[in-house]
Amino acid sequence: MNPSDIPIHDIKPLMPIPDISVYIFIALIAASLLVATAAAIFVWRWWRRHKKADPRITWLKKLDKMDLADAKRSAYIMTRYGRLLAEDKRRQEILSQLLPRLERYKYKKEVPPLDEETKRFMKLFIEMCKDAL
Repeated sequence: MNPSDIPIHDIKPLMPIPDISVYIFIALIAASLLVATAAAIFVWRWWRRHKKADPRITWLKKLDKMDLADAKRSAYIMTRYGRLLAEDKRRQEILSQLLPRLERYKYKKEVPPLDEETKRFMKLFIEMCKDAL
């Protein structure tokens, strides 16, 4: 008898195996894109929340919003933020002319209202700061 003619009874025929590796690969790519997108959104929101604003802009807003009817408070606000915003020669010069005018509105219990020339100096200084920023 020929060995190829012997029937083998213990070995079963090959079973077809479904190939789902393509689907697993696509699912992994989709999951990684989802995680990457979520991470990018998280980082973007965190950065927007924690980025530092230019402090000069906030100081200028405070100067712009101050009430000129309250002379004492306006003098203190202008002195404080004016010194911080006077960075170039022109603004320092205007501020050096403005600070002696503001001295009579500070350190007293009762102060007179701001005179028009002091208001003009204050407005000029604020406009110069706006132009510089």
